[in-house]
Order: sequence, then structure tokens, then C-alpha cells
Amino acid sequence: MTAPVLVVTGATGRLAEAVVELLGARGDRLLLTGRDKDRLAALERRYGVAGRVETLATDVSDPEGARLAAEEAVGRFGRLDGLVHMVGGFLAGPLFLTDTGAYERMLRDNFLSAVTATQAVLPHLAEGARLVYFSTPLADEPLPALSAYAAAKAALAAWVRSVAHEVKRSGIHANTVVMTMADTPDKRRERPGMNFDHTVTPDLVARVVAFLTSEAADGLYGSRVPVLGRFEFTSELGGGPPPGVGGPR
Repeated sequence: MTAPVLVVTGATGRLAEAVVELLGARGDRLLLTGRDKDRLAALERRYGVAGRVETLATDVSDPEGARLAAEEAVGRFGRLDGLVHMVGGFLAGPLFLTDTGAYERMLRDNFLSAVTATQAVLPHLAEGARLVYFSTPLADEPLPALSAYAAAKAALAAWVRSVAHEVKRSGIHANTVVMTMADTPDKRRERPGMNFDHTVTPDLVARVVAFLTSEAADGLYGSRVPVLGRFEFTSELGGGPPPGVGGPR
């Protein structure tokens, strides 16, 4: 498999930079898209190489913005081999304080943006192409005050499974990275008292994206690859680990 041409949406997010760095170092040709022009300019200065890693300011949650991204990738690089969809949003809050507009925003950011981006790139893809999305364990086990976020991610998870069945008939791989919170400088500033042992580093996520966009993942269609680090759901009913379990104390 030659170095793929990939559209990376949501490239201005802090998680995305590790993905851009690793895929770029591998020799992939990347079109990085996002809405934050200043952040895109910073990525261009750090990683940009004409004909290798380029940027485009566009909103892929809008069908026209998504179509522009796909067409620009083909126009600049001569073909398109896949999509790494990193657009997303997060919202926490109890149901009685969360209006319907917040639910609509979560659905647009976490689910509908994937629909529009995929519809735009799909006509340009051939056998062996890769589609990579991002979900969360909360899609299966939602927690209190996360109903809008969890519902949107659950919609995405079901949608990817359905799409994977459709596109595998054309030899296209659609898979999902299931991850917990990323350990980024922004998160550490926002939550100074938080225990970050249950987060994952962006580098660990980037390695899985590199795997899913390589020949090593040729056998995966519709898989959900967990990148959870030491994250686990806990319950007071479970108590602590049995004596002697878990290593020295």
C-alpha cells in the first residue's frame, strides 16, 4: 500500500496534532481541515509541506464545506484514500438544565458531521480506502449528566456499524476508535484536581489511527478498537480488589 491521501477533519483539536505528526512522519499526504484559521495556520507552519501536508479552512458539518474538502484533496494530491474524522464536541449537564439546542449541537458535532464528511469523500474512494471515526465507552454505558453527549456518540456508533456493512462490499474499511478522555495540556489546566491515570495520551491514540489506516488493519471492517488505557467503570458494590490482586501496595 502506497502512502495514503487522507482528509483529517477537526485537525485543529488538541488530540489531532499527535495524529497529524505521526501520519505525516510516515509519509502520508494529508489535507487538514478545521474552522479555526489561526490554529490551521499554526499547523501549516509546523507540519506543512506543499504536496504533502496542506490545510483548508472549512466546516465539514456543512455539506458544501465537506464537499469542498473532498474535492480539494483530490485536486491537490490527485486522489483520495480515506477520512480520519476528528470533529466532535463535549457537553456535560443535568437533563433539566440542558435545552434541546444543546442536544442538537451535540448531534451535529458528534454525529451529523461524520455523515456529511463521509458522504463527501465516498464518491472519490476506491478499494482499500479507510474511514476512521471516534467514539467513547459512554455510548454503551452512559453516566449521569452526560445524556446529550452519550446519545450523540451512540448514534455515531450505530451509524458506523451500518455504514461499515455497506462500504465493505467495495473493499472500504470503516472502523471506530473508542477512547476515553485524552491527557492534554488544556485538560490539565481545566481540571487541575483530576486524577489523570484513567486518561490516554494523544500519542497512544495516534498509533491506533496509524494502524487503522495501514495494511495491518486489512482484516477490520466495522471494528471498534478500544484505546482506554487504565480507564474502568467502578461501583461501590464491587468494593476493592481481592487480597493479593493488583500488585504491591
